[in-house]
Amino acid sequence: MRDEAYSKSTYDWSPGHEKSLRITKTSLTSDFTFCPQQYYYKRIEKRESPKTDHMIRGTNVHDAMEEFYVLVRPVLDKALKLLQKGDREEAFGLFWKSLPEPEEPYELDEESILRVRLEWELDRLLITEGKNFLPVINEESIHAFVNKDIVHNGEVITIPLHFAGMIDRGFENDDGTFTLMELKTGKWKQKWDNKRGTWVDDAYKKKAMRQEMAYYWDLLKKADHPMKSVSHWGWLYPGGHLTGVMEFDDKGKPKGQSVDHWEHEKVNSRYIQMNERDLEALLEAYLTENFPPKPHQKKCLYCSFTDDCPAWQPGGEHHWPRW
Repeated sequence: MRDEAYSKSTYDWSPGHEKSLRITKTSLTSDFTFCPQQYYYKRIEKRESPKTDHMIRGTNVHDAMEEFYVLVRPVLDKALKLLQKGDREEAFGLFWKSLPEPEEPYELDEESILRVRLEWELDRLLITEGKNFLPVINEESIHAFVNKDIVHNGEVITIPLHFAGMIDRGFENDDGTFTLMELKTGKWKQKWDNKRGTWVDDAYKKKAMRQEMAYYWDLLKKADHPMKSVSHWGWLYPGGHLTGVMEFDDKGKPKGQSVDHWEHEKVNSRYIQMNERDLEALLEAYLTENFPPKPHQKKCLYCSFTDDCPAWQPGGEHHWPRW
């Protein structure tokens, strides 16, 4: 059921509107920064993009893990003892049986992704010996209503904002602070670095993840949530069938690969500041009613709105992309 809080905000906002302007992690750190024109089509005009297998797979895995943390409680002590005796296979069986039965059989590689995730959970159970193993946030919807002043044409304008988000997981640390964790079902790409002679993480992907986590960090602060003292954040990419997939250049040399990946690091204020700058740009776009396209050779290939986008119209206001 959709939270009642959403009835108090809208994307189709203008100065003087009775509702607040809605801000979400995806609308700010993905849609708007990706392309303001796409943001306008998706958020303001409410055009729908086709539902992809990736989206369906992500929903299925998230739903399963949300219930897992409830269903696994009775077997945690037994699973830990099995791990400590070296019987990982039986411990894994207990975890696997703690997953909910899907309403429909999985068809999009959900099982291989869940297997990687549960192996990670077994490692965490063994390391923590069960202390703070269960999350204090488990797919929790968070909301914060705040006013933000912005200077526009020499005038201070107060804009009512509704920040909203669904946080995957939050765990308590030994010192009473908290760690935010995000579960992803896409692929984590690495690129081959000729100078170093090794694989390195995709810098764009890592930046995007840090901005996502920074949004949630800020959301908890704005909502004055009991778990607002976040010291670390992280993410897990169990690639499933995508793991080990290689990409090659025209000469047959490897240029990219997909791997299982997890990250855990201290909160980085740089990305919190990035989001604040993007927010100010978004608010300025609303005040000027200007959401220009941002053509990109690769990004546009995955956009559902190129038929109407000014950047793709010959003779239009923007140049026809030359690729």
